[in-house]
Amino acid sequence: MAERDRVCIIAHSHPEFSKGGGELAAYRQFETMRAAGRDVVFLGACEVGTQYAEARQIETVMPFGEGEYVFSFAGMAEDKLAWEDAFQRRVLVDFLAALDCDVYHFHHYWRLGVDLIDELMEARPDARFVMTLHEMLAICLHHGQMVKTRARELCRRESPLRCLACFPDQTLERFAYRKATLLSVLSRFDSVIHPSEFIRGRYRDWGLTVPRDPVVENYLGDAMLARPRRPVDAEAMAHRFGFFGQPTSFKGLDVLLRALPMALRGNPEIVLTIFGAEREDVLRLFPTLEPVVEAAGPSLTFAGRYDPLDAVELMGSVGWVVVPSIWWENSPVVIQEARRAGTPLIVSDIGGMAEKVLPGIDGLHFKRAAPVDLARVMTDAASPALRAACGASLRDVMGRAEFLAALDAAYAPRQAVQVALGRAAE
Repeated sequence: MAERDRVCIIAHSHPEFSKGGGELAAYRQFETMRAAGRDVVFLGACEVGTQYAEARQIETVMPFGEGEYVFSFAGMAEDKLAWEDAFQRRVLVDFLAALDCDVYHFHHYWRLGVDLIDELMEARPDARFVMTLHEMLAICLHHGQMVKTRARELCRRESPLRCLACFPDQTLERFAYRKATLLSVLSRFDSVIHPSEFIRGRYRDWGLTVPRDPVVENYLGDAMLARPRRPVDAEAMAHRFGFFGQPTSFKGLDVLLRALPMALRGNPEIVLTIFGAEREDVLRLFPTLEPVVEAAGPSLTFAGRYDPLDAVELMGSVGWVVVPSIWWENSPVVIQEARRAGTPLIVSDIGGMAEKVLPGIDGLHFKRAAPVDLARVMTDAASPALRAACGASLRDVMGRAEFLAALDAAYAPRQAVQVALGRAAE
């Protein structure tokens, strides 16, 4: 990529309105490129949803800061991933094309629409197109989780018949058409960036073939990289565990709460803090766990919601970060934040979690959705010696220079890559 290239980063949400890992990764990329002197623009979706919006016409695209815009999002069906309002889509395509960017970098296709991508590619055939894939919605209609709908059993490979078992109201023909449509658009990208080797393998198995599909970890941002790691007293911190994130059914918080009583029997000094939810939030989602929560007493605390900018500092207040997700995960930002904080992890033994956390180096694994095994691992982890060993060998995250170099490679014109490969072969 030439530094004079103009880049537009397009995300499925602006982090001002939704602070998920994908939108944070997209915005941090925007901030990093701008700080490095690159010519970059950011566009993120926004669900306005206010009485003002209901009573008055709102522009499809609105300025939201220097080099930033938000667009109003009206709705999109997951089985189609296409706009319900063709007029809004055309307005957004015209706006994007008029930005006259050399590179259009999409983070996700949800809320952005493969029809919009296709139309923009037709409008700007001279531009380069890059996609960062944050999950597997194109592959799996079940929110991209690849977890079966009738149970929490993992799905290891898509096929029309498997998908029909989860969604009997669909048809084999509709599943085949959806896959063909999505593949035809995604395969036209110059580069597809995968934040983990796991998700790259899933998309390759699904049939996605593009000129370049590198694995590039999401960048945490200059502010988090500037914070020094602080030494930790393993003796004082080994028994302190923390959960960070939203208490959704896929994040496995219920697995962790079921494990807590058994872990306490192994070591009564264990303490668990839930960052990201209040007690009421958790019991609303998991009402049957109220006796467990009550019985835990002072061994369980709820710290409520937190700002992502404070995540690294908060993770320094616990000895272990637990990521008990029951779905595959891709590249959870929680794992990167914990590594940046210098806090080892305990994670489910599947997907991007197992890839990002090396047992005995960055942390420990336990059997997915198995409270008994998680309790065993937590009891072992409460040992100061094990905490000290994992903390001492904990890897840090990708740095700024490496991240920008990876973007440059992904943004390079196809001809430049072909010439470089030809020279390497000589």
